Amino acid sequence: MRVEPERGPVQPETLLAAVMLARPDAERVLQEEFGLPCYRCPVSFVETVAEGARLYRLDPQALVDRLNQCPLAEAAG
Repeated sequence: MRVEPERGPVQPETLLAAVMLARPDAERVLQEEFGLPCYRCPVSFVETVAEGARLYRLDPQALVDRLNQCPLAEAAG
């Protein structure tokens, strides 16, 4: 399955992998601030931000808000 970087605002239904592809700081934020090992989990390609948050008993909106603070990667090309 190919996941494209999500260049728009992070939403609860955004795939975790799409967030990490578009926002390089997201991996660190997920791991260090929220304790989510998403960067090495294959489920991140089919799991949304809200699903991941609920799995770890986190507030989905708090996670969305924090991920939206991570800057987007420079667009290639």
